Amino acid sequence: MCEESLLTQIISWIYLAICFLIPLIYLFLYHKAKGRKNYKKAFLIAFIMFVLLFSIKLIVRVDVKGFECPNCFLNNICPQEDDIENNDNDDVNNEGDIIDNTENTTTSSTTTTTTTTTTTKRTTNPAEKTYEKIAEPTGEKIEVGKTSKGYTIYQIDGVTYIDGYLIANKTYGLPEDFVPKNTYASSENRTNTCNTCINNTAYDAWQDMKADATAVGLNIYISSGYRPYQTQKTIYERYVRQDGKEEADTYSARPGHSEHQSGECFDLNSITDAFANTDEGKWVNQNAYKYGFIIRYPQGKTDETGYKYESWHLRYVGTELAYKLYNNGDWITMEDYFGITSEYQN
Repeated sequence: MCEESLLTQIISWIYLAICFLIPLIYLFLYHKAKGRKNYKKAFLIAFIMFVLLFSIKLIVRVDVKGFECPNCFLNNICPQEDDIENNDNDDVNNEGDIIDNTENTTTSSTTTTTTTTTTTKRTTNPAEKTYEKIAEPTGEKIEVGKTSKGYTIYQIDGVTYIDGYLIANKTYGLPEDFVPKNTYASSENRTNTCNTCINNTAYDAWQDMKADATAVGLNIYISSGYRPYQTQKTIYERYVRQDGKEEADTYSARPGHSEHQSGECFDLNSITDAFANTDEGKWVNQNAYKYGFIIRYPQGKTDETGYKYESWHLRYVGTELAYKLYNNGDWITMEDYFGITSEYQN
């Protein structure tokens, strides 16, 4: 396994230096050589050297199966699976902008108590598996309003739910101390990204999906899974410094508003726009719903989700809702389906 480390960072920088040094060394030796000099030709050759060397970095950076290790060492973009913890190096482009929908959420003080169990199981049909949605936690339900489509919005321990589905977007955030329970690897006391701290129901479905993709010669892997509040805060603030708050909000979630904190979603492979055009990206777009996953931020739906198109970001909702949102390939967003907004308050 090629894992991100100080060594891969050093090698990546060394190779970048080599891209510049070799042409410079050639020019130096050419200058020192005896005989007539054709500096125009020498500079052209040096430039070609640089282009050829640097193009290797660009080629392996593309999400091509089999280039994971070269990409790791040349660009410090490393595939990460199982319980490897990312330090937010590749956690880019993960949720972002402001939307404008037509929801009115009137506040209510009604309270009830849920009796939903904390575990779910899959059932098997003769034709295919059915993946159940993640069960709500037990606890007091506090109704807080209705969506524009008549769904009840309620909270359990400060977390917002609609029709049994956890909601985390720009309008509805997660508490700073929220940590997902019932995960494949424990999410307790995590300080960095954890790729296997995914809800057991979702992770079970993920393993089936990964196995089926492998069976047809495709390589999909989790690059970024659960992120604690503080990790998302670090990521978001970095992008604000880099691009400004307005631009950062178009592709990165503010802390407390990232689905990654829920433990019910993850990013795949390169976490770049290039993923959509790979065989893996096309297969995921056409088949993820069969395993209960949705493309959470579909193409052309930024005005609804508040985030740019992310072909790599999957959210688990179970096959019942996933089939509806897949919509024969014309993905429907959770915001549109439930009739909710995704807008920051300030």
